[in-house]
Amino acid sequence: MIFIYLDWNVISQMKSGHHKHLSEYLRQPNRIVTLYSTSHIGDLFSSYKDESDQLKTIEEDLEFITSVTDNCCLSNNGKEVRLGYDDPKRLFDQRVDQKDLFENFSLDKLAEIFEGDPLTSSLGKTFVKLIKSMPLDKAFKDALSNPESANQLNKIFPGLKENPTMEGFFSSFGKMITNLNHSEDYKGLRGMVQSGLKINRDKLFDTNNPHESIDKAYEKLGIGDLSYNQQTDKNAPKWFNEISNDYIMLDMHGYQEDRVNTRKGRKETFSNTTEDSFHAGFGSTCNFYIINDKRAYKKTNKVYEKFELDTLVFKPQEFITYYDTYLVPRSYEFDLQIPFEYLKLDDYIEEKTESEILRTYHVPHFLFDFFNKMLVVANEDGKIDMIVLSQIAPTNKRITYYFEIERLSPKLFQALGEDDDGLGEIKQPELEQEEWQGRKWEFESISLRFIRTQGIYQLYYDFKD
Repeated sequence: MIFIYLDWNVISQMKSGHHKHLSEYLRQPNRIVTLYSTSHIGDLFSSYKDESDQLKTIEEDLEFITSVTDNCCLSNNGKEVRLGYDDPKRLFDQRVDQKDLFENFSLDKLAEIFEGDPLTSSLGKTFVKLIKSMPLDKAFKDALSNPESANQLNKIFPGLKENPTMEGFFSSFGKMITNLNHSEDYKGLRGMVQSGLKINRDKLFDTNNPHESIDKAYEKLGIGDLSYNQQTDKNAPKWFNEISNDYIMLDMHGYQEDRVNTRKGRKETFSNTTEDSFHAGFGSTCNFYIINDKRAYKKTNKVYEKFELDTLVFKPQEFITYYDTYLVPRSYEFDLQIPFEYLKLDDYIEEKTESEILRTYHVPHFLFDFFNKMLVVANEDGKIDMIVLSQIAPTNKRITYYFEIERLSPKLFQALGEDDDGLGEIKQPELEQEEWQGRKWEFESISLRFIRTQGIYQLYYDFKD
């Protein structure tokens, strides 16, 4: 299956009647899986108002997400990003119910959460009382006593100077998050960072190598490695945090920085940048991530380049061109023959062992809507012994789902006919077995095997002498 992730702008524009070719191409459930994520719910929530007209618009948006994605949803459970089926309306209602949970977060609010459960009520009161009385770290106190740093800290952590305790920190932290997400405070915070590092924002905004420019700015201040600290991976997989943090880091330092505006139309605040950073993480689990926001497009490309991710980032028209070149529907009998056409090309990576020549080809055609990698095994004389079709899966798509093989199965049978053992099309229960015997087809000069090796599904062309 070909996995595609869309940013909210693309979905919204499709709903308004734009990108008609893209809309047609995506509506092929037997070939293409189009996904949404919990971050699309966050995008919609940013425009939430308890007003009838706005609620009607949001309801229509949620219904359109369902029509485009068939409710295929990516979510982060803290340990992994999982693919499931979930009604976006349910997720949105859940988000509305929780909207006040972390607004102006404080220790008193934490106590309320504890008190909601009889088992934690008494423990929670003791815990909160203990934290309230704890003094702040000495570094914070020293910074608060310095007029210059105190002024900057007070902008970031409002009210902390008046109550330099953990109670004050929690309260000011809650206010900071609220201000960043609902006001234009992120613009000020971003300006402080750039000013402190003496970054020329106009020069950095569209530079070819923003990571190098940012690293140099820190080096001048004697600050070393900016790489992500994996010890903070408590709410998402390490790779997801790396991507989202790098995305925000680029924006914070001025590369293709987002607009911040709350005065008219849809609010644009730090929460929008945060959701876009999460979109970049979710998008890296798919073959294609389609974006129609110029700034998000450029930031995402730079993040993916840094981490060498195997997801292609396209604008809608770029994807249309790619689709028309490589992904148009073909007969599966023709897909069976395409590998022989690739043998005529010189576009491969070659590796030689003591007894074999190995040639690896990237196959953008997605044979049988699944295989996009071809390995050719030849002997020392150049005679081909074997062709192996497999996948260059998106870097952060960690498994092959059962439904992919179930949908691949009839395509193989359409091209090859009944398998030699008469086992028929492949179904999920047999794939759940630790040992899976696969399928095989014998012909006069070639045999084909569809097997699973160490969790990897491969189609072998074995040439007979």
